[in-house]
Amino acid sequence: MTSLLNALPDPALRSSFRRYYVWRTLDGRWRARPLTKLSPDEVAFGVLPELSADSLTQLAGACVWQTSRLNICRRLAEVQR
Repeated sequence: MTSLLNALPDPALRSSFRRYYVWRTLDGRWRARPLTKLSPDEVAFGVLPELSADSLTQLAGACVWQTSRLNICRRLAEVQR
């Protein structure tokens, strides 16, 4: 799968998957899971443990959204300490 993602022509699209394990299911849908294990606080904040989309572009958008949501959650946790 890594070679497939490295073959993408758009570097911005490629970089959106850098923190995710990405695969395609037998029914043709794309799925992604964060490489790091999510904490219970991150899941409670709304970070999804698995993403799914019909196209690779849609999945890239979802991954970028989830990455920013995860970053916000982690920064809030740092501020609360």
